[in-house]
Amino acid sequence: MRLGLKADNLLERVADFLNLAPQPLAHAFFGMMASRTLMAGARLGVYAALADGAATAEALAARLKTSTEGMRALLEALIACEVVELHRGRFRLAPRARRWLDPRSPQAITSFLEFNYAQWDWWGQLENAVKSGQSVDIHQFAPDDPRWRDYIQAMYQLARLASPEVASAIPLPRGARHLLDLGGAHGWYAAELCRMHRGLKATVVDLEGSVRVGRDIIAQAGLSHRVTHKEGDVLTAELGGPYDGVLLFQVMHHLTPAQNVALLRRVRGAMVSRGTLAVLEYLREEREMQGTSAPLIGLHYFLTSGAASYTPAEVEGFLDDAGFKVQSTRPIRHLPLQTLIIAQPD
Repeated sequence: MRLGLKADNLLERVADFLNLAPQPLAHAFFGMMASRTLMAGARLGVYAALADGAATAEALAARLKTSTEGMRALLEALIACEVVELHRGRFRLAPRARRWLDPRSPQAITSFLEFNYAQWDWWGQLENAVKSGQSVDIHQFAPDDPRWRDYIQAMYQLARLASPEVASAIPLPRGARHLLDLGGAHGWYAAELCRMHRGLKATVVDLEGSVRVGRDIIAQAGLSHRVTHKEGDVLTAELGGPYDGVLLFQVMHHLTPAQNVALLRRVRGAMVSRGTLAVLEYLREEREMQGTSAPLIGLHYFLTSGAASYTPAEVEGFLDDAGFKVQSTRPIRHLPLQTLIIAQPD
């Protein structure tokens, strides 16, 4: 996936081709405004209100207790962001945006938009992180810090989008009974696999703040008898086993190469001989390749974990060093830039 600006007419396309307009300014200024506008729509309740039906700016302002002028300006900006439309003097959710912004939709990502307020604060520390090499380290918050709930709920909403696709691509051994989900937080990928495989039960290992939220998510889905959360640091927790399958989703980018290899060796020791290891990661291209937005994800990982995104070759190297053989690799359609790697003990 690439980031870019869309020209509205021939003159703008010519100006872009001839490099007459400062694209860095457009990325910084309009990107900032679009991001905050979309976030405000979630926090102020605009999407939830419009999901109930079209309304005038005056009616929305009265319902959401805002100024009429501010609400009208926000709605017009949301039109520019292509998530709201104006029809016969009333504002409504755009048809293509409804599935993502109606809070009642199973594909809603409004919690992720709310989580961006925390991420906005973290990115405000980017310059210091680059200078000092010290990350924000978002996993060191106290277990009762409210940011944990925002964080895990946001990740849960993304997992709901991709879990059917991801789970159907993971070949567990016939008659699989035990699944380990390391750093699984919400546990939704494990839950999807349990629903697909009769008799399968899963254990999710994660930090206490994450586990508290994950337990609630699984309980609300009525799956606590299939998916159990266990508090622990994946680098030091007793893994138990043996497991028919292990999920390692969005964990590697938080760890150094040495930590990844050490963890994978422990995982191998906790698996049955023909078990399945599934790794889901944002992977970047080789450094010589340019043009996609993947390096932005890498910078995000550096800022929030002091780590980095890895190339496919680097991840395969970790797996090989730990005694795994890669069986397949595939991109995930519902989560751009993410890749699913299936491996087995060699």
